[in-house]
Amino acid sequence: FFNLGGPHLAIYEKNNPNILKHIENSIKKGEPFHYLFTGVVGCGKTHLARKVTIVTSEMWEAVKVINFYKKYVSLMGSDYADKWSGIKSLDNISKSECLVIDDLGDEKPSTEAARDYFAGFLESRYEYICKNKNSRTIITTNYNADKIKKAYGSRVYDRIQEHFVICKFKAESFRAKNRTVISQ
Repeated sequence: FFNLGGPHLAIYEKNNPNILKHIENSIKKGEPFHYLFTGVVGCGKTHLARKVTIVTSEMWEAVKVINFYKKYVSLMGSDYADKWSGIKSLDNISKSECLVIDDLGDEKPSTEAARDYFAGFLESRYEYICKNKNSRTIITTNYNADKIKKAYGSRVYDRIQEHFVICKFKAESFRAKNRTVISQ
């Protein structure tokens, strides 16, 4: 784990055992703890996020983007009387003290409405982070900076840059390493 060009950008090499130790030390020192893990599918982002939640003593709320958005869409389409309290409870997850947002960019269906919903969710998280200095956040995504800006807007990415250490995973999918190819 090493810094490149500033305090908020780091490259994570999968074989480097120091990343988890670095995060543990940040927690012990009471340093800000917001990470954006970005890289290709299968490079270890979610695995590391899960490890972090295990080594900390905090209770973590975890949001798998595809399931979270499906729940939101089903609530929006429902007719039951308590629909709005259900939607509000989903939106309030952005105010969890410790939050993992896994697979940002994997909203299904991937529509402008879905991207707008998550842009709002991320803005709400940003406001919470600004007010609650002890909060913890991990976002995992296959998107790079340009894709995040395109999907959720430059405003959202600018806010991420303010508070998050951006860790770029430089590894190929572990699944690709385990495949067998037979050719003629």
